[in-house]
Amino acid sequence: MSEDARVSPETYDTWFELLADELRRRLLFELADRSSSGAIVSVPDDIVRPNEDADTLSVHLRHVHLPKLADSNVIDWNRDAGTVSQGLAFDRIRPVIRSVRSIDDIGRPER
Repeated sequence: MSEDARVSPETYDTWFELLADELRRRLLFELADRSSSGAIVSVPDDIVRPNEDADTLSVHLRHVHLPKLADSNVIDWNRDAGTVSQGLAFDRIRPVIRSVRSIDDIGRPER
């Protein structure tokens, strides 16, 4: 890794904080699963699980999780359309998302 490409400890702290919450992880996993960097995820529709209240999930996303992800440039959030796409910093966090995803999926039944 070149000197310019090194990741600072503060950046790692931010990434791990972003991945610490299940809703944020689910959204980031969904974005990582989309092959195109221009792929769009509808929130909460694309991440809501059966037996979850989509309205409550939407409120949590809009007021807590989406602003945090957008402020970190990991996502681009279109508030009016209720969609997110990969932000400028997404490719830098992608390897961490994949690693966390592989750990998160251990022992879970197939989806």
